[in-house]
Amino acid sequence: MASPSRRSAASIQPEALLEGVRQFNRWRFYDCHETLEDLWLAEDDSESRGLYHGIIKLAAGFHHLLRGNYRGALSLWEGGLALLRPLRPGRLSIDLDALVAATESCAASLRELGPQRIGEFDRSLIPAIEPAR
Repeated sequence: MASPSRRSAASIQPEALLEGVRQFNRWRFYDCHETLEDLWLAEDDSESRGLYHGIIKLAAGFHHLLRGNYRGALSLWEGGLALLRPLRPGRLSIDLDALVAATESCAASLRELGPQRIGEFDRSLIPAIEPAR
């Protein structure tokens, strides 16, 4: 039996998940992290926990990117990608193939630039979370 503090995300999702996706897609990465953290902490299903935690890490990585933190962005993206790759192609109606591929492209681009040129990162590469096809 689940502890009283943890429950299936079905009771607080999909609206909280949808709000987190909206926040991510509006580049409100800190807010996305906060919204999805509540889902992550409340979730009993390990795959759903991995999804929420992975998106949280990607959002935090993009937050660091926008603030010029090269190491923080790459480190958080790698952690998030490690959680999301096994869940592909999608979970909870999210196209993880597209999100993973786009974030991998961001990481490659940032590595190519290096820490001194982080300000030249092409922000048009920042992905949006799309619905599963």
